[in-house]
Amino acid sequence: MDNGERQRQMDSILNTLADVTTKIGSLTDAQARTDATVAELAGQVQIIARQQAHINEVIAVIADSQQHTDERLNALIDIVRNGRNGHSKT
Repeated sequence: MDNGERQRQMDSILNTLADVTTKIGSLTDAQARTDATVAELAGQVQIIARQQAHINEVIAVIADSQQHTDERLNALIDIVRNGRNGHSKT
């Protein structure tokens, strides 16, 4: 192998190393953007989780209120039925 061939090999190796270095830099930048996106999404998931917990609390209150409404309606129905002695007035 003469000096010219060695120089071409060295140039090829250096070019390959430069390409790899550039690609690693691009990957590092892409990873940084991905990390930022994941952090943003994690924050949004926390907000959604808090909102869902609040919705669950509201639904529980509504369900409890509905149960009381049903009980009061049943009591009213019983009063009306008892007032008629269980018979329909026609």
